[in-house]
Amino acid sequence: MAENNSDDDRSRGELPIPGDVTLLASDVELEYRVAVDREDGKRLPFGFGVQHTVFEAVRGISLIAREGEFIGLIGRNGSGKSTLLRLLAGVETPTSGTVLARSRPNLLGVRAALIPNLSGVENIRLGLLAMGLSPADAKERRARIVELADIGDSIRRPMRTYSAGMKARLRFAISVAADPDILMIDEALATGDAAFIQRSKNAMYDMMERAGTGFLVSHSSRTVEAMCTRAIWLDSGKVVADGQVDVVTKSYRRYALALAKGKRKLAAKILEEERQTLDERFSAMMKVGTMRPQSSDSDEID
Repeated sequence: MAENNSDDDRSRGELPIPGDVTLLASDVELEYRVAVDREDGKRLPFGFGVQHTVFEAVRGISLIAREGEFIGLIGRNGSGKSTLLRLLAGVETPTSGTVLARSRPNLLGVRAALIPNLSGVENIRLGLLAMGLSPADAKERRARIVELADIGDSIRRPMRTYSAGMKARLRFAISVAADPDILMIDEALATGDAAFIQRSKNAMYDMMERAGTGFLVSHSSRTVEAMCTRAIWLDSGKVVADGQVDVVTKSYRRYALALAKGKRKLAAKILEEERQTLDERFSAMMKVGTMRPQSSDSDEID
């Protein structure tokens, strides 16, 4: 990726030293009561005889987030990444445990509720006003939102004509421009090309330099490694590892590669070896530096 001198520091991942705590989760759990098929396969009318079980989506997670951190959540499908993000954002209520935040988190795509029949330009104004900006501030920030989203002439067309990727890019650009204290992103950055990823990275770093905190859920460990300063690996609703982004993502890719090759015993061994105790996680979190060594393992997968 081509880089200019002004972006050198950001491209290497240099960020302010993490500051005050912005969000704390203590022993958070979320359970769902779900219907399951009967073992004999029979279906009774009007729902009679339906069996139920309790599904543990999030299981005893504790974490601390600080100013200047961009935290990536990684793991397999169904590991609890998006559910945890919604709990931290206050969209879901935990079955037990506590989530405390310094301010209301902005979960991308939830608070930026855009209107399909209005143009992108009109939605920029409404989105910023909905997030508390004044009309003058909304007008002043419009140009940088248009530049970051980079969807061309479509910005003047109704949002109902947009692709899913274009919608995600516009929501991200609006959310970052609103200067949230805590921004949470669920897969939105997976829709862009390399140029959009770099612009998004710079926008997030600008936000964190103003004492913001970011969370990113992604199925791609490469995206997390490129964007984030810290990574949390989830599996079956529990934290496996929490620490320096290149270290955690490399361990996760070893595990994912073993699963992809059908080596389930090896994958289970890696999972057990990498699983941290709560004390180990908080110790690792305190040691997370401001530099992210670049990791490149050609035989590993996202």
